Amino acid sequence: MSNPLNGPLEVGMRVLMILVEAFPAHLDINRLVLLDHGLLHSADLDGPESLHPPIPVRVGELGVKRQHIEDGLQVMIRAGLVQMSAEDSGIEFWANETSESFLALFESDYAHALHDRARWVVEELGAVDDALLRERMREISSHWSEEFEVMQHESGNDI
Repeated sequence: MSNPLNGPLEVGMRVLMILVEAFPAHLDINRLVLLDHGLLHSADLDGPESLHPPIPVRVGELGVKRQHIEDGLQVMIRAGLVQMSAEDSGIEFWANETSESFLALFESDYAHALHDRARWVVEELGAVDDALLRERMREISSHWSEEFEVMQHESGNDI
């Protein structure tokens, strides 16, 4: 069964929104994974209300998110909305001239909320160096582990 919130098209749209907000910057896959996670769970980063529910095991999302991001990027590259190149530092992705116009076609409340979160996450974390970004995500994931342990204890299912 596929998850409509993490299918290649949905993830590709989220990544495209991040790349448009970061334009003209080129971002690698690792940064896109972390920014996408911040886009969906912005409240964890002291930002606006999260778009996806705050489930305690959301730290596990990071483990599968990279493949979802790669699949979404492939959709956007095939559509001609994302550019890619191999650099000395690795493979980088960026929005092109038509990307923003394409996104402007989406008028749903959810699309507007995604756009707002993409703008926020790029403003907050887009220019942060990789080490600091990873440290920030590590801090957040440790809180999730604590939440999960509390839930296990409250339910009587101590491991």
